[in-house]
Order: sequence, then structure tokens, then C-alpha cells
Amino acid sequence: MMSTSSLLLSLVLLVQSIAIASSFAVSSSSSPKRKTVSNQGKAAGGFAKKAPDSVPISHTRDESPSTQNLINFLLQWKSEGVGGPDAGTEVGFDIDNGVRGMYATKPFKKNEIVCKIPSDVALALVDPNSATEESMNPADGALNFLRWYQNNEQARQTWSAYLDTLPTREAHFDPSPDFYSDAEIEQLEFPMVVEKVNERKNEILALSESESIPFDELQFAAWLVSSRSFAIKMMVDDPLVREDVRKIKALEKSIRLLLPYLDMINHSSDKANAELHLIDPEKDEAWFSIRAARPIKKGQEITIPYGAAGLETSVSLLMNYGFVPDENRIDSMMLGNGGEGCIESVDGWSTTLEEDEAQLSQASGNMINVLKLRTKLKRSYPSESD
Repeated sequence: MMSTSSLLLSLVLLVQSIAIASSFAVSSSSSPKRKTVSNQGKAAGGFAKKAPDSVPISHTRDESPSTQNLINFLLQWKSEGVGGPDAGTEVGFDIDNGVRGMYATKPFKKNEIVCKIPSDVALALVDPNSATEESMNPADGALNFLRWYQNNEQARQTWSAYLDTLPTREAHFDPSPDFYSDAEIEQLEFPMVVEKVNERKNEILALSESESIPFDELQFAAWLVSSRSFAIKMMVDDPLVREDVRKIKALEKSIRLLLPYLDMINHSSDKANAELHLIDPEKDEAWFSIRAARPIKKGQEITIPYGAAGLETSVSLLMNYGFVPDENRIDSMMLGNGGEGCIESVDGWSTTLEEDEAQLSQASGNMINVLKLRTKLKRSYPSESD
């Protein structure tokens, strides 16, 4: 079992070795700033009325003790932009649906840093020394999460301010399909989904039996790992490998991290206004930050694209995060490519789009997402004119 100090040392070495990130950009705090001049938003003569830099408030601030404890913890670690009206961001609940998210408390320009936390407060879910180029199995990550943090008395005390903000079965939990009943899984119908769901359930079951951990405990930890962690790519600084271009893939390792506060940001497939960004990975004081991908107005929810390079299908989003997005252009690309695990056309389903829409209007529980995925995919098949 890795100690807390060993994990922190390994993470520092990991961050210093990152050269390529699959889902976020890397920069240096000493990089020269480029000034751009644009007449965007101006009339031909240059005197257009300035657009408002705020939007009507659509959330209520999260003032729970757990969230305030996390903010205080992060401020002790010199985090910036977290936690209140003057900071730049705050955690809140959408007035309409009650979903927790992060909101801007002041306007941000494109490429401006919205908030940042030091790499010292990131929690690794795999030993960097044993990481491979393959993406981590959620069941294995869950085992490490339980051993290294949740059920480790010393680590639990160290990271309690963050661990206490994580979802529970009673709050902020959107079950992924491995929590569905066998009948609900069968109703998903799309072969790729059904196969992946059953594969994950079997992986969790096998590990729970071999490690004598209750299935329910390991399953929920696997959901936390898949839905809350960020995947990054690191480069192995090995001259012997680097000399052989045929072994270039051997240079890459994949690792997952839990990033406190930043993991409260919600997803947008097509309209994300921010991105995860790593500052100064070569230095001891590296930072994980959120950077504005476009101008963000005061009061606006901050969103990022989840997954590798922000290109996740609705199938993957349901599998790993437990939700189906309203819009996702990647679905049409997936269905257009077809292949194993796909239903080749809308006529290959057992029901019509209209039948699913009618059932969705009456659905409850897990069947809401089952039918949302079915209707979402059926609407995404490329038309003959595409």
C-alpha cells in the first residue's frame, strides 16, 4: 500500500514529466502573452453598443459546510479563483433542476484563467510508476481509491475536506448503466452499450470477490472514479525508448487524477465555454486550472467537455458519467462510421423513434436515460444527403 507522502512525491514527478495531455492544454507562466486586436462585436465604424457582461442569475449558491470546508482547504494551498463573489467562481445549484455546478462571479475573457489549484492537492488513482498506455480499468481505480484514500485512516484525515464533497448514493448520484436491472440493460439495445455494461459489472464482481470487498462498495467507488476523475497522458523520459521511433507508443502512459473543486464543473458536448489547462508542469509548483475557451459572462455556468480531448459519444457519457446530453455532434460521426457494436441504421432498432418518444414522456427512474439514449441515437443517424 502506498503512503500519503509516497503518493504526493509520485504525483510531483508525474506532473513534471507530462509533455502531452489528451484532454487539456499545457503552458508556462513565463510564456509571452500575445496581444490580439479585433473589431468583433463592433460596427463598421467601431461604435457598436457593448454587449452586457453578465446574465440573469440562474443558480443558488452552495453554502453547505462541506463545500465551505473544501474552499478553505484549497485556499490554504494557495488556490486561486475558488469559492465566492470576489474570487471569480462559486459552486451553486441550478434553480430549475437542482444540479450542482460551477458559476462565474465575474466576467472572463477568452484564454483567461478562471481558477486554479496546485498539483499538490491532486489525488492520483494509479501509481505513476506502474501506469501503462492503456486507460485504467474503473474497478482497479476503485480499489486504489478505497485503499489509498477512503479506507486509509491517515489519508482520510488528510483529504477529508475533499472526500466529504464527493457524491453519495443519496446526493449528486447519476447511476451509470451497471447499476441498472438486467431488464433495463436489455432495453438499452445498442450492442456496444450492453456489452460494455456487462463487462464492467463482471470486472467489479471478480475484483470484489478476489479482494473480499463488498460488491456495492466497490461498484460505487468505480462510479466515482469513472465520473469524477480526469484522464491525462504523460510521457516517459526514457532515452533508450525515445531513440527508437517504432516504440513511440511506449513513451505514453495514461493516468487518472481526482482534482478537488474542478470536478464540480459540468459537461457540455457542443457549447463548453472552458477547458482544463495545466500550467508549468516542469516546475515544482505546477497548477491544474480552468481556462476560458470563449468569453464567459458573470452569472454564467462554467462548462467543459468531458473525456479524452472532449470528444465523447453519448454512449460513453452514459457509461462513465450516468447522463445523456441533449446535443452531441459526435454521435453522428460514430453512427456514420458504423462498425462492430453499432446498429447500422434507424430501421435496425426494435422500436421506432416515435414509439420511444411516447414512452419517454411517461418514463421514470433509470428508464428515462435508457429512452433518452435510444431517442438521441435514432435522431443522430446521418441522412442520405449527408
